[in-house]
Amino acid sequence: MTAPTDSLVVDIVRTLENEGIPRDSYQLGREFDPEALARLLETGGSSVEVRLEVQGVSLVVTKQAVWATDDPPSSPPECPHCGLPVSAVVQLVPSHHTAYPCGCRVRGDLLE
Repeated sequence: MTAPTDSLVVDIVRTLENEGIPRDSYQLGREFDPEALARLLETGGSSVEVRLEVQGVSLVVTKQAVWATDDPPSSPPECPHCGLPVSAVVQLVPSHHTAYPCGCRVRGDLLE
C-alpha cells in the first residue's frame, strides 16, 4: 500500500475502534478497496465525500478526515431500464454511460 492508503486505513480503523468495533471482526479489503478509495480522494479534490458502512457503522470519508455518522448510507438508485441497484456509472466515451453492475445504458448524471 502507498502512504496515503496506509494513513487512510489507520484513520478508518481508529474511527471504527472508537465506535466499539474490534480490529479482528472485519477485513477492510472485503468491505471496500482501500487503495481505490485513497486514489479517489487524492484525485477528486477537496469536495469529494465518500459514505460507506463497515460492520454496521456508517462512515464519512474525505481527504481531510474520517468520522462516524448516525446517517445510514443512502440506498443506491435503481437502473431506469431494469430496476437493479446501480453502484456506479462507467463512461468509456463521452456520449456513452453504462450502469454497473447491470450494464444498461443510462444518463451520465444518474448518481448525482
